[in-house]
Amino acid sequence: MNTESGANEGTEGLAAGEGVLLYAASAILRRAFDQALTPWGVTASQATVLSLLDEVGRPIPTSELARSLFREGPSVTTMIDRLAVRGLVERTGDAKDRRKVLVQLSEEGKRLTKGIREPGQQLYSQIFEVLTAEERQGLGAILRKFRDANMAWLE
Repeated sequence: MNTESGANEGTEGLAAGEGVLLYAASAILRRAFDQALTPWGVTASQATVLSLLDEVGRPIPTSELARSLFREGPSVTTMIDRLAVRGLVERTGDAKDRRKVLVQLSEEGKRLTKGIREPGQQLYSQIFEVLTAEERQGLGAILRKFRDANMAWLE
């Protein structure tokens, strides 16, 4: 018998059905945020980098940034290149290890990040308003459990 998710009850087809739903949810979030961020000229991925740098509040190695974003180093380097050209991030060398490059928000990056925070929160609220507070809590718990159990796939 099929469930609402389209997956069979029991284990047959479960992974494929839920995998498709996770992929669709990710695509919806990415598309919605890309559209909402158009006035600022940044993508959802770039805004995530800016927000993470703002949260950290200090220069961090690009390798640490890549790990935090669950991305490969070269793709993060390319994104940092684009943000640097726009003057949103600054690169510096690591005084302790000259092989490392550190990245941090520029003043312009700080202003832009502050400007997109409120619209981003409003969009999250709008997207997730279909769920009750209890459902959002449950979803968060399930996604954290899934992430934590499967981190090895990202190494």
